[in-house]
Amino acid sequence: MKKATVFVALCVLFVSLALSNAFSLTLNAVNIVKISQTKQTIMLQYDNLENYTYIRLSNDLFYIGTDNCQVKANLTPNYNVENILLKQLANQTRIYFKLSKDFQYTISLSRPNKNTLIINLLSQEKDKDNQNIIESTSNSTENIQTIAKNEEKQQIITSPIKLPVYNAKDITIVLDPGHGGKDSGAVGVGGLKEKDVVLSIAKYCADILREKGFKVVLTRDSDVFIPLAQRIKIANDAKANLFVSIHANASLDPSAKGMEVFFLNATSNQKALKIAALENDVPLEQMGTINKIIISLINQTKLKESAVLAKDVSNSVYQLTKPIYPNLINRGIDQAPFYVLVGTNCPSILIETLFITNPKDNEYLKDANYQQEIAKGIAEGLIKYLDSNKIN
Repeated sequence: MKKATVFVALCVLFVSLALSNAFSLTLNAVNIVKISQTKQTIMLQYDNLENYTYIRLSNDLFYIGTDNCQVKANLTPNYNVENILLKQLANQTRIYFKLSKDFQYTISLSRPNKNTLIINLLSQEKDKDNQNIIESTSNSTENIQTIAKNEEKQQIITSPIKLPVYNAKDITIVLDPGHGGKDSGAVGVGGLKEKDVVLSIAKYCADILREKGFKVVLTRDSDVFIPLAQRIKIANDAKANLFVSIHANASLDPSAKGMEVFFLNATSNQKALKIAALENDVPLEQMGTINKIIISLINQTKLKESAVLAKDVSNSVYQLTKPIYPNLINRGIDQAPFYVLVGTNCPSILIETLFITNPKDNEYLKDANYQQEIAKGIAEGLIKYLDSNKIN
């Protein structure tokens, strides 16, 4: 009865999130076509394009800005387009195009129909005496000169893309130690409880990050029960820039071992579904329905950012702990429909630190030194992500 109630609550929340997170615009395709040796076109196909902004930041860098947009298109560079970067702002979606610096470009835009925007690139050998200028045009009433002026103050994106340095005090990181209170989570060898281990790791990690100047919020800082929906609310109320849910894995197979980091996505992987069902507290057979709901909710930008975050944290934890704990296994990163990751408005991951049901992993998890090392690895992974990715 309890699991059925939880499942219904999940479905209700998923539907409400789908309505609240809906985009008014979708970018369905970006196609780069080479017409001749000197002419290429970039075709952007939307489903409901009303207004757009074009800002040229330099000879080889420009962006297209629109209302908040869901990006389903594959942003793959080709020919003279060396990099494409997606940037989501509070009220605007920007697609940056970085061109080869070996040519001088004449750029023009056209709209053959309401939902198609074509960018024409005409290239010629670069004239070293020609100075780059910032051009702007728009079919909206937005003050483009002001935008261009403000954009000049930012660091120009070059190839490889280098993003502005962040200020730690402006970054909020929410750490979510799983379970708590009446919910002990998994119980391992010798009665070690997941809720106790992950709280300890989260506190160590919070201390490390706070020492470096970050604002850190814990969804719980004591042995109390916090519902999954409340954890999401805590993260969003704090305006989290990053969200990390910390857990310990469990299996009926005592030989199962290792660390794994997940990001939100639908999956057909049965092992991942079993882990998600356990953390979501719903029967495994109902995960198929949740999978379908997840597909309709996924924000592609958040998914990609979360995948990068998962990789950075996984690599940092493993590189830090493996030399000290040689038997440690890294199971890598995976995707699964974790309820606690659905409603957060920022890059979000869930780390299964180790298998509490494996004798060796259990020894590591109850060791305060290991808890501190994995906490340090999580912190370093988060910082690595922030060092190379723009946070809005």
